Amino acid sequence: MKTTYSLGEAVEMGIDEAGRGCFWGPLYAGAVIWPSEDIWTDKHREIAPKINDSKKISEKKRDAIAEAIKVAATGWGVGRVDSYEIDEKGMTWANQEAFRRAMSNCSSGLKPDLLLIDGILGLPKEDNVKFQCIAGGDGLYLPIAAASIIAKVSRDTFVKEWSATNTEIESRYGLLKNKGYGTANHREGLKAHGAHEQHRKQFIRNWI
Repeated sequence: MKTTYSLGEAVEMGIDEAGRGCFWGPLYAGAVIWPSEDIWTDKHREIAPKINDSKKISEKKRDAIAEAIKVAATGWGVGRVDSYEIDEKGMTWANQEAFRRAMSNCSSGLKPDLLLIDGILGLPKEDNVKFQCIAGGDGLYLPIAAASIIAKVSRDTFVKEWSATNTEIESRYGLLKNKGYGTANHREGLKAHGAHEQHRKQFIRNWI
């Protein structure tokens, strides 16, 4: 996996989202600035080979890797956009706003020269941010892969913590198992119980 797109000529920030296709709950984005290889410590060399597309890593390993990324990264941040915002302004806006919030919450305070964004959706020109969209970038570039792990673990943690205090609602839709995605069990819950306030209306209209 490559560690840089610009060959070290720019401060790069990897960006990726989690939960875009979910029926329920917020959208999350992760942002990670990873140090250049010439200043890596033994900890960086230990964790770097374990960083990959979050979908290719088991939940238990993801949690541990996410914590290691937070320690090893030059900076990291998380952005969240709630379901009511998605309903009001649409998914394209929500995706871009999650990117912005992750960037602004980056712990280093550094302003990146270049964003490496997974997928094909960049930011509007008025944001005045230089970016490169990379399809499948979470499997190609370490900063994006790290951001995908931060986003996925952050969202899953939200679902687990929310479900722990809302057990009746969780049981209706099987949220702990599906994390808000539209599985068969989740769709059956919608048919039986209708929608919860955190369901995304535009995503579930065919199931209620």
